[in-house]
Amino acid sequence: MRDDLVVPGEHEENFVLAKDARVVTVPFTPLEQRMAKEKPYLMEGLAKLKEILGEDSFKRLISNVHNINLSGPRIMLVADNELHRTNIERECLPAIAEAFNVTNIRVVTQG
Repeated sequence: MRDDLVVPGEHEENFVLAKDARVVTVPFTPLEQRMAKEKPYLMEGLAKLKEILGEDSFKRLISNVHNINLSGPRIMLVADNELHRTNIERECLPAIAEAFNVTNIRVVTQG
């Protein structure tokens, strides 16, 4: 970079490292286990969805969803990647609408 070029804010930040800076890996747990603890009000809808889709499709498409948020007639699912999102949208939208009694379904990816 040229010495005569001044970029506002450059080198003005103070980088602070946490005293206990470590990375912790947490194993992924199936959606039903996490939602039973975090959002028990979703369990009835998840049970209906499992019944509608069948055990295999539910395990393949829904169990590895990262999160579900439900608000009135709207639901949002956070899928792992674009392929996962596409498969959920292609195979599960009517079942999700019926199981959770929603009219607006949004499937997004985490990245």
